[in-house]
Amino acid sequence: MTDLVLPSVVAVVVAVLGLPVARWLERTTYRKPDEVDEPSPGRRWWVPVALGLSSAALLHRVWQVPDEAVPGWPVALVLSLTLLPVVLSCVCLAAMDLDVHRLPDRIMWPTMGLLGVGLPVAALVGGGVDPLLRALLAGVGAGAFYLLIALLSLARGSLALGLGDVKLAVVLGAGLGWFGWPEAVLGIYAGFLVGGLFALGLLVGRKVSWKGEFAYGPAMMLGALLGLLVGQGMLVGLA
Repeated sequence: MTDLVLPSVVAVVVAVLGLPVARWLERTTYRKPDEVDEPSPGRRWWVPVALGLSSAALLHRVWQVPDEAVPGWPVALVLSLTLLPVVLSCVCLAAMDLDVHRLPDRIMWPTMGLLGVGLPVAALVGGGVDPLLRALLAGVGAGAFYLLIALLSLARGSLALGLGDVKLAVVLGAGLGWFGWPEAVLGIYAGFLVGGLFALGLLVGRKVSWKGEFAYGPAMMLGALLGLLVGQGMLVGLA
């Protein structure tokens, strides 16, 4: 029961701090000139909730789950300072993707840069080379996987996946890869599966055509969260 205290406190605190983020997203200042006249996305009440729950899940994984990828508090601290802003970026990107079907580079590139600095620092303070190399390989692998899908999609005349999704896959793959291959594989596959099911639902409901656009990013992020929470347990179950 005590293991739930820290995540619960974090969820509440981050949710409160996320209220200004939701208000900023409601102003849609991220829209391009040709997107200004699009319908308003409405209240972003779910943004603080998503921020709180995702941050709590991350800190629980980093600080409370025994793991060779987090061998001590210096590594846990660096990972927290690196990955919490990534969580913030992902929630903002999800809101933007749902609105304009786009993952803006002005958020995506700094997020990738933050991982590119934070993970090597985590390796230097005690994490070691193995998690860093695994993160690099997982990020490249996830990006290559989504790039292939995007190219195949484009060849068929569909705009379902774009380069923003490819860059997001690199971010999610690298972040999950630090913790382990089960987390990375499950997280990327789950995101792909959730996105496919969501797309199928839109097609069946005739909300989008075969060549239409829809927000794939949020599904990828949900899959990554699932991989973070379940991946280690999956490995234990197979052992």
